[in-house]
Amino acid sequence: MAKTKEPESDVRAQPQPPPPFVGQHAVVEYFHRLGPHDLAPAYLFHGQRGVGKRTFAAILAMTLHCERPTSFPLGYCGTCGPCRRAIAGSSGDTILISEEFIREADRLAGKSVDRKTDVMGIETSRRIIQLMQLHSYEGGRLICIVPDFDFVTNDAVYNALLKELEEPNPGRLFLLTAQRPDRVLPTIRSRTTCLRFDALAESDIARQLSAHYDVPAERARTLARRAQGSLGDALADLAGEGVDLRGSARAWALNCVREPRKMSQAPALSKESAREDIVEVLHAARLALRDALSLALAGDDQVLDRAARSEYERTVAALGPDAAPRLVNALQAVNEAARIADETNIPPANVIGWLQVQLRSV
Repeated sequence: MAKTKEPESDVRAQPQPPPPFVGQHAVVEYFHRLGPHDLAPAYLFHGQRGVGKRTFAAILAMTLHCERPTSFPLGYCGTCGPCRRAIAGSSGDTILISEEFIREADRLAGKSVDRKTDVMGIETSRRIIQLMQLHSYEGGRLICIVPDFDFVTNDAVYNALLKELEEPNPGRLFLLTAQRPDRVLPTIRSRTTCLRFDALAESDIARQLSAHYDVPAERARTLARRAQGSLGDALADLAGEGVDLRGSARAWALNCVREPRKMSQAPALSKESAREDIVEVLHAARLALRDALSLALAGDDQVLDRAARSEYERTVAALGPDAAPRLVNALQAVNEAARIADETNIPPANVIGWLQVQLRSV
């Protein structure tokens, strides 16, 4: 029997209304055909970052709690009691595993709240299980949204949640998201319904930027090209997030292949977020080298970041007639660096140092 609900802080609430959702027609159609009454106990939404996994989970939760949905799975009305409470940040039936939730779980367990990571630990998983045993505020489903589940590496966390997934309680729904589903243990994957979220079309990203963020059409198209299928990356680019790091990474990568005799200044990685920073550095380096290669092979039409066209032209000219194969080798080195950073515990600064040697020798 479910326990009586204890008083809760806002860790159970969605902090804000979900942003507009775009694309992913196959996923939307799947849930539309399935309907709200035949859902599996757990889903794993996977795909590259910024393609709507977390947004869809939030909208699905709001639609399931909505008293007057206009459609399913995206048609929450926005005006009924549950919708208003969700938009106000006081919904009681959606548990979003955010950094605040993780810190609160640590505090309730008597652990230090000064953790240096926002990856969920055993205290968080125990708190999830505790909350998912309680009665629903609205009398419907309790829904738990766990973003970035592929970052979990603690076996104790997996084991704690596995029992919940093996013996699901009626009226409970888990929505997990991951960029790399292969990093989620098979025992977890086998107990979820896995749905892939594809890269978004450039036209969808550009349309979203213009319609909802008042971005002029030409700039929207430029941002969409650079985003490589990720609306999240396009919005970060629009807001100027990480622009200095990306700019220095682009210049560094091009300088390494263009002027190998000079020791180019590598991008500075933050001590607190080095593993996040190296992802941005390698992403920017890959796009820059890809653009230079496109210019060498197909001309300006295939260049994503046309504002940096002069840098690409200088690089292609410096590399001479062997520009294309040398840039291919450089891209392969970046991809290998990304693999090393992703799959090993080698310090990010060492990975950057290794990559610098590779780029200067292409």
